[in-house]
Amino acid sequence: MRSKLNQFLLATSTCLLAATAAQARSLSPVDQAIQNFVPHLERVECRFAAPQGDSAVCLMAWMPMSYGDLDADGVLPENAPRVGVHLTLLENFTNNPEPNPLVVIAGGPGQAGSDMLISMGNALEQRRNRSIVLYDQRGTGLSLPRLDCPDLAASELDENPFNDPSFDPEVALAARIAACRDGFVEQGIDLATFDTRHATIDLRQIRKALGLSTWNLFGTSYGTRVALDAMRVDPDGIRAVVLNSTLPTATQFDAHHLAERPRIFEQLHADCAADEGCVAELPDLRAALHRIADHLEDGPIRLQFRDPESKEISRKEVGWNDIVTVLYGHTSFTATSGAVPRFIAELAQVVEGRLSLDDEEVARMFQSLTGKIVESMALGLHLSVKCREDFPGLDSEAMAGVMEQSGFYYPDRAPYAIYEKACPIWDVGEVDPAFAEPVRSDIPTLMLSGDVDPLTPITWANEALPGLPNAQMITFRGIGHDVFGSVACARVIMANFLDAPESPVDAVCARNAQPRFEF
Repeated sequence: MRSKLNQFLLATSTCLLAATAAQARSLSPVDQAIQNFVPHLERVECRFAAPQGDSAVCLMAWMPMSYGDLDADGVLPENAPRVGVHLTLLENFTNNPEPNPLVVIAGGPGQAGSDMLISMGNALEQRRNRSIVLYDQRGTGLSLPRLDCPDLAASELDENPFNDPSFDPEVALAARIAACRDGFVEQGIDLATFDTRHATIDLRQIRKALGLSTWNLFGTSYGTRVALDAMRVDPDGIRAVVLNSTLPTATQFDAHHLAERPRIFEQLHADCAADEGCVAELPDLRAALHRIADHLEDGPIRLQFRDPESKEISRKEVGWNDIVTVLYGHTSFTATSGAVPRFIAELAQVVEGRLSLDDEEVARMFQSLTGKIVESMALGLHLSVKCREDFPGLDSEAMAGVMEQSGFYYPDRAPYAIYEKACPIWDVGEVDPAFAEPVRSDIPTLMLSGDVDPLTPITWANEALPGLPNAQMITFRGIGHDVFGSVACARVIMANFLDAPESPVDAVCARNAQPRFEF
């Protein structure tokens, strides 16, 4: 097995580069230089032990920090700065010649493919006949440099006071952001080169260096933006694409996103009313929410819980904005959304003086929902992408209109306020406006969408669909973010699609997805 994997991984790309030479002649000098560039692939030690009977290879692909440093022949001068892009490669479990691997592109932005090692290592539906390539986008995971900001925390981005780390007070946040940025600049790191387009060019050149004529891309959340842009950058090198919870190339900071909060709460009201168990426990969910909000007009309530790690008692004052933000956060993920009606029922009893929540329930309600997922994010990369690609397109006027119209769900502050504070400090410029244009591609594509996903609303997938004439979109009722990670049916559909991407998929199992509630 290992010899087969090594042969695939360490192949050269001489013939591929020769085949594209004629095509490169029509490119601009800069683009031609990039096309000519061949990254050096270095075998590195994997930082994990492969399970018994499995095998893996880890590589570092050395890329230019800035592709503008290449000479006309695609050669990078010795003194030009480089970045290392880490690849973890997991072998397929058959004797088939390597047909075309599946490249896993993580979300965030700021997460890495290697963060998905356990889930993808166990994804036998996908690995039964093709290898998996876990791609650590430059600046993330095991890539070098990793753009960490030790004095910032991803939990500060969700504006949930129960998640706040023990850093300086919020008044010092701007200073901490500036200090992180200055530290990178002092190291000679050009933060503007850590964005989606650089990631997709990296992917194309790595594919060529591996000697692969085509491969398949699988992106989740922000990873779908990378996959979509790769369809423009490397159209001939991609056999098929899977978009799991689609984030388009256009700005995430738009009115559509804000409008999802009232829509998803209204859907929650309707789904609870249609569920015998839910309506028995909470006959009028909407009325319960309004009772909570009305009570909090007189001032916040004070809650306490024992931190499960430090065991220390934490006390916080909680207002309506905190509660509606936290409840909405729970709707993001299928695993936690089923508890939202119960949380609403309990909070209604708390404000009416009929119930005191124990530490465990308060912690479950208010602490971070994403845990190790956000803890693993490289915040420097996160800010570089969001500030270059999303923040410049922020339409404050349109967003203010949505918030005014839906004031019950947006009582105090706008989401994204952290980026309005951070992006002017991070100062990485903005991408070419053409980057935000809808992607148009004939590459066979599978889109997996949950109809109650607040993080990547289904409206974004619907907007991307017209530019992808060979796309098939499968919608899962009552499912939130990351359909692949939430529903076994989605993983089977994806595996069948990759086997025959030009054929209609059998998605009958998707009909079984329905909202579920717990009390």
